[in-house]
Amino acid sequence: MLNINLQSEYIFSILGLSITNTFLTSVLVTLVLGTLSFLFYSSQYKSMGIFVNIVKIVIFEFLKLIDMVTRDRTLTKKILPLIATFFLFIISANLLGLLPGFLGSFFIENGNTRLSILRSPNSDLTTTLALAMISIFAVQYFSIQTLGFGDYLKRFLDFSSPIKFILGLFEFLSELIKILSFSVRLFGNIFAGEVLLLVVAFLIPYILPLPFMILEIFVGVIQAFIFAILTLTFIKLSTVRQVKVTV
Repeated sequence: MLNINLQSEYIFSILGLSITNTFLTSVLVTLVLGTLSFLFYSSQYKSMGIFVNIVKIVIFEFLKLIDMVTRDRTLTKKILPLIATFFLFIISANLLGLLPGFLGSFFIENGNTRLSILRSPNSDLTTTLALAMISIFAVQYFSIQTLGFGDYLKRFLDFSSPIKFILGLFEFLSELIKILSFSVRLFGNIFAGEVLLLVVAFLIPYILPLPFMILEIFVGVIQAFIFAILTLTFIKLSTVRQVKVTV
C-alpha cells in the first residue's frame, strides 16, 4: 500500500526525545560531510591524491563564483564557508534521498502503519525553514559587520522622511518574506519529487521510475545551487552602502 505523509514520521526516541526520519537523515548527511572534511584536512599535507585535488578544485570554483558576485575577495573569504556548506548539505541530502533505502525501501512497523526509516531532510518543512532562517540571519550578520549597526538599522528605521520610513517597513517585511520563500521553494520541489517517484514506482516499478530519478537528480542539484546563490546575492545586496543623492 502506498503511504505518503506530508509530515516527517517519528521512528524512535532517545532519552525521551522523539527522532524523525528526516532528522536521522540530516545527522547521516552531516556525519558523511564531516568525515569527508576530516579526511581532506588530515591528508592534504600528506599526499596529493585524487580526492584532495577534487576538493581543492571545488573550493577554487566556489571562490571564483562568489568573487563574481561580491567583487571583494575579503568578503568572499568570509562567506565562502557558509555558501559552500549550504550547497553541499542540500545537494547531499537531495541525492541521498534517491539512493536505495530511501522512499520507503527500509521501514519499521507501527501498528498497521509502515514508517520509512530514512527520508530526504528537505522534504520536511521544518528542515528547510531552519535552513532559511540560518540564511537570512547570516544576511543580517554580514550586513551589520560591513555597514555597522547604525547604517544597518537605517535600512528599516529611517525617520528622515515619511517615504523612507514606509520603505524601511517594506524592507523589514521583505526580510521576513524571504524566510518563507526560501523554505517553501526548497520543500515544495523536493517533496513533490518524492511523491512523483513514489507514485510512479508504485504503479509501474523498476524501469519507468528511472527517467524520473534522473530528472530528480537534476532538480536536486538546481535547488541546492539556487538556495546557495540567492543567499550569496542577498548578502552582497545587504552589504552595499546606500548612496545619498542630493538635488
